Amino acid sequence: MLSWVEFERAAPEFAAAGRRLLVGEDGVAIGFLATGGFAGPPHLSPVCPIFSGDHLYLSAGANTPKVRDLRDSHGYALHAFLGQNDEEFQIRGSVQEVTSPAERWAVHEAIPFPAFDVEDPIFQLAVAGCLWVSWERVGQPGTRALRRRWPDAPPDLLEL
Repeated sequence: MLSWVEFERAAPEFAAAGRRLLVGEDGVAIGFLATGGFAGPPHLSPVCPIFSGDHLYLSAGANTPKVRDLRDSHGYALHAFLGQNDEEFQIRGSVQEVTSPAERWAVHEAIPFPAFDVEDPIFQLAVAGCLWVSWERVGQPGTRALRRRWPDAPPDLLEL
């Protein structure tokens, strides 16, 4: 598992596409978080990932299904909104809840809007794999997906 900055060093083209697709023109990152706890169905939730220092983080309301799932399974998949011509980006990996007051403060300082409560849980996202999809001949006969994976591995290991 890699931190975001380690992912940028290992797969710079993938990381650049991910940041471009996750972060909007207003500087706010938005995506969909897929989680699955041990005791229930999978959940899909809109989230605002937070780039801070060398890492990627999430903050979420303490009593939400996503927090329970992240604490139970310690895993996630994060999918960016579709880009131009339906370009897709997804990362997956493990999470660790942040308990250090200094790290929590740094993450809150990096949030570009005041929507999160300082007491809400914060999770650091480690990157294990990535799927980046673009399309050839969009809207024409013969449209096809160009799927790139990092690391190069069978699709069933990287996709939910």
